[in-house]
Amino acid sequence: MPELSPRIASELAEQIYSINKDARDQKLFLARPEFQSANGPTKKQNLTAEVGFRLLNTKDAFGMCVQGGKSYENDIFIIFRGSTSLAADWMTNARLGIQTSDSGFPVHIGFNSAFKSMLPKIKDFLQGTTKTTTVHCIGHSLGGAVASITAAWLATNTTKTVKLYTFGAPKPGLYSFAKNLTNKVGKKNIYRTYHATDPVPMVPIFPFIQVPVPGFGHYIPSSEGILTAQAHDMRKYVHSVTGSSWKNLERISPPYAIESSVELWLKSKTPVSAGSHKIWQWINAGLIYVITKIVGASAIAINSIAMGAMTLADNIAWMLQKGIELGKKSGLTDVSKWVLLLMSKIMQALGMGVPDDSLEMTQAFIRNILVKLMRRTNEEAQKAVASI
Repeated sequence: MPELSPRIASELAEQIYSINKDARDQKLFLARPEFQSANGPTKKQNLTAEVGFRLLNTKDAFGMCVQGGKSYENDIFIIFRGSTSLAADWMTNARLGIQTSDSGFPVHIGFNSAFKSMLPKIKDFLQGTTKTTTVHCIGHSLGGAVASITAAWLATNTTKTVKLYTFGAPKPGLYSFAKNLTNKVGKKNIYRTYHATDPVPMVPIFPFIQVPVPGFGHYIPSSEGILTAQAHDMRKYVHSVTGSSWKNLERISPPYAIESSVELWLKSKTPVSAGSHKIWQWINAGLIYVITKIVGASAIAINSIAMGAMTLADNIAWMLQKGIELGKKSGLTDVSKWVLLLMSKIMQALGMGVPDDSLEMTQAFIRNILVKLMRRTNEEAQKAVASI
């Protein structure tokens, strides 16, 4: 079956939230034409996920597996809801650790834990569906990240064609995960859609990245100049994509994907503002640029470093501080200069002002700044969800 249209995919991502309400809403959802069959009700499986961490951990209705009907009789739909105001959902989002996924690659520990708690039910549903050829994985927000991990598992463990549709999803894993997912599923089968002013797709910060690789997904410009909660609302996504094709939503390379543009931004004396929706993208691009300068390789080398025993903030702080030391010891002042320029931009964005030349950039100091950055970006995303 061809890919779902932007309208159908977005409606499914929006209406899956109804499974958390009452039986009537779920019945209406299953009455959609994609699920109607001449042979009676289609096969379905409710999915309950474990969300949260340690003391704040709970099980909650999180999605559904549904056999397609009529025009989709050879298809399966696996659809996940996004974050809600449920506190445990945000504990899942905020677990900034890395874990090896069942497909064998590094992913966000919170998203992966939610996926793994549903995997037995997904496997049960797939039993007896040998005639189906295509699986549509769909999700909004947190559900989009879980859908990405699910798609990677399906592409690794089944022979079915997998199509992935996400809306306003955070970054699910590191470079090797994103690259493997893109290769296994196929770039043409990945439909990552996001509003320009939606803060959720901007988190977590590097070394987490979005799929596909390479590529920049399906982009919806925003008239607002600042991050907004409305931009993350799934209902707005439905409105934004209805009447559009995936081709119309494809994004060309943004400025922060061009190395020379990142250099100019780092060198610029223009003050940066946390109010701009673009600042977090530029900081993320700056981190990639500077760390790549230090390790001299690419995201693959950074990927292996980030899988160590230290926290992400410790890892990145260690690399940045080593960059400063490298510049001082070897005379490669260019390397340390980029680190200092990046830290200056981050500190300005956090409202800490411009650091003077006498400030010593120790590893502990850099780590403290990075922790503040991670908290701030996560807070922006959390506010977007809480306000819907």
